[in-house]
Amino acid sequence: MRKIFFILLIPVFIFAQYDYSLEDFNSTSPTYGMDVWSPEYQGYMTLHFFSSQGWAGWTAAFGQLSDFQDEIRNDYGYENVVIIGVGQSNTSGFNSSFCGNSNLPLVVDPYPSLPIRDQFGESSFNEFHKKIIILGHDGQYLGMITVNSVSVGVKNYILDILAENYQEDSLLGDLNNDEILNILDVIQLINVILDGEENAAADMNGDDIVNILDVIQLINIILLP
Repeated sequence: MRKIFFILLIPVFIFAQYDYSLEDFNSTSPTYGMDVWSPEYQGYMTLHFFSSQGWAGWTAAFGQLSDFQDEIRNDYGYENVVIIGVGQSNTSGFNSSFCGNSNLPLVVDPYPSLPIRDQFGESSFNEFHKKIIILGHDGQYLGMITVNSVSVGVKNYILDILAENYQEDSLLGDLNNDEILNILDVIQLINVILDGEENAAADMNGDDIVNILDVIQLINIILLP
């Protein structure tokens, strides 16, 4: 019991570099009205398309990306991958037309502070002009590419990253997706509890509630594999 008590007293840190939780404004998206990227797509590989809803070229690209996501899932079997459009609140009046040919989730970065863009780099219009940023299952940065249209080159760049980093099955309790159960997962599990997040990999005892009982069970698995 001493070891368990000591572990629970370790300070809590957030390991994922990037995270946000904003309402999905695309009425044809399966997560319309819900908060994305967290919690609805927690644990997914995520592709963040930085755009402005009022530009015709970006609207066309958003529709093409919707078709590409269907291709990623249906033809390549990458089920836990989602492309999210990241617009701006000052152009929200164009949301409907922007999403006309797309069923991808759309969030709007609050203008003028643009905190999502600021999280990824500089909070400026030109910094992420028509760029896709690709993140792994635990939110780590994997790549970035400019998308004027969803060309063969764009597709191959993204598919190569998915092939190298996609994880088919997740290990229960492996919160940081490194395929090892250790103290880092315990700390991240505590973060999940404190932040009130939903994460299927954190429900160690399968009771649909993530709490201290799951922490104890994870510690026991680590100490007595």
